[in-house]
Amino acid sequence: MWVPERPSHRSLPEPCLFPERETLRRSPIAATRRSEGKLTVDELCEELRISRSTFYDWRQKGRAPRCVKLPNGSLRVRRSDLENWLTDCEAAA
Repeated sequence: MWVPERPSHRSLPEPCLFPERETLRRSPIAATRRSEGKLTVDELCEELRISRSTFYDWRQKGRAPRCVKLPNGSLRVRRSDLENWLTDCEAAA
């Protein structure tokens, strides 16, 4: 007969004394605040609701927001550059 395992006290998450901070810690917005307004490609794609391939296609065609290339080769987009880019897109529409 199969008996389910009882969860140990170690498998339970630690209680958070400030639930509002827990929510902020896990949100993409909090992540951008931690990185001083710089978005990763994944965060940018999630915010714009586009795929990575679409972002790289736009980047190749010169239509993506301005990026910063880090020494390890990864890209970041400043929040201010994204806002300016969105304003330009809005004006062109």
